[in-house]
Amino acid sequence: MLATARRLWRAGPYSPVCRDLGIASWEGLWATFEGGHPVLDDLRDWARSYRPEVWRQALEALEVEDTRLADSLSDSYVESQRGGHRLIDGAARTVRTLTGSRRLGLVTNGPADIQRLKFEATGLADCFDVVVVSGALGIGKPDPAVFAYAVDRLGASPGDTVMVGDSWERDVLGALGVGLSAVWVSGGRTVPEEIAEVTVIDNVGDLTLT
Repeated sequence: MLATARRLWRAGPYSPVCRDLGIASWEGLWATFEGGHPVLDDLRDWARSYRPEVWRQALEALEVEDTRLADSLSDSYVESQRGGHRLIDGAARTVRTLTGSRRLGLVTNGPADIQRLKFEATGLADCFDVVVVSGALGIGKPDPAVFAYAVDRLGASPGDTVMVGDSWERDVLGALGVGLSAVWVSGGRTVPEEIAEVTVIDNVGDLTLT
């Protein structure tokens, strides 16, 4: 099913803008795109037909032709995704430890509606001073403008700001592009290159800031 979703998503007219904003095909299967940047207005309408079509073609690949079943699977997927997403180990403890001692910002790619839904479900919303979602801003990581915007909203300066993330390209290189230092959460992956401004940790629970 996910292979079908990727194929239709990439063949669709909004693939370029979604690539820039870091919005994936599987997110299109359950996002409403409400509250998003105007650049996504047409995508919101297109996604209504994209979702059931993915399931219809996925079923066809199994030699099952059942439009009603495709619609039901589409609705069930949306319901299950909106049921909640588990935080990675150590995330809640780390955020709560930093709360109060530092101004915290969240910079994330994705549709505004589902990123806000996931964020609010964590119980950590009150810990952050600034939340920046690519689908709402109309600019996505690794564009340095996203990080500059977040730093400005925090009332900070790039030299005093640290980006913590698990994507080398989108989080680390994007942050370095605007003068931030970075912490890469490797998850056991090999460091692509040694950079003085980048600290590497295996898990977000290992984070320590001086």
